[in-house]
Amino acid sequence: MPADPTALHYRLCVHPRARRLRLRVERDGALVVTAPKGVGRVDIDRFVRAQEDWIEGRRRHLAHRRSGRDPALFGPRPLRIELPAIGEHWQVVYGDSRASGAGRHDASVPMVRVPADEADEFVARRLQAWLKQRARTRLAPRVEALAALQGMRPGRLSFRNQRSRWGSCSSNGNLSLNARLLFCSPGACDYVLIHELVHLEHPNHSRRFWQRVEALCPDFRQRMRELQEVWHRLPDWVGAS
Repeated sequence: MPADPTALHYRLCVHPRARRLRLRVERDGALVVTAPKGVGRVDIDRFVRAQEDWIEGRRRHLAHRRSGRDPALFGPRPLRIELPAIGEHWQVVYGDSRASGAGRHDASVPMVRVPADEADEFVARRLQAWLKQRARTRLAPRVEALAALQGMRPGRLSFRNQRSRWGSCSSNGNLSLNARLLFCSPGACDYVLIHELVHLEHPNHSRRFWQRVEALCPDFRQRMRELQEVWHRLPDWVGAS
């Protein structure tokens, strides 16, 4: 069987702390290669070719996970958005529904309004911006409450739409959180907030760090497993660029 001609189409990320070549297949099948500094393209291409069977298997696995999903929730132009972390359900309306006769909308459900004539990529950008603002509105007070309860003093808090990290804590105490946390369960979301706050006390993943995390979130191992599954349940528009 001839080799998959798409296997070598990848996005390269050179990371200063990477010690070896690594592969990641995104939800949409895109391939990402992380490489240490100084590794040449010839060696990277050879590495990718050697992993073609794994790449293809991973793409089939992800495609199977995505099959049968409701396009009203997961498609590039959703009609509904569900945010389990904060228990919210939103309807998405394109254009002026009253003028277009686009159908009935439940007045009891909050609405996100998007221009009707925009391409999918611009719809995605609008919804991503809305998601980050929603995360700031609902999660920032939660971070502040958790920090105050433990006598912690975090620095600046920012929200991003990241592909591979749920959060981070800088050396000066600034926290960065992924707006995609809103698609997690409340428990998994709280675990990430606690994880990053504990880094204010332990800027590493030492035994003392994990002991502190467990004291604040006893079921953190279960929450970590949940987070691995959330990546595969994200709507298409969240990861569109």
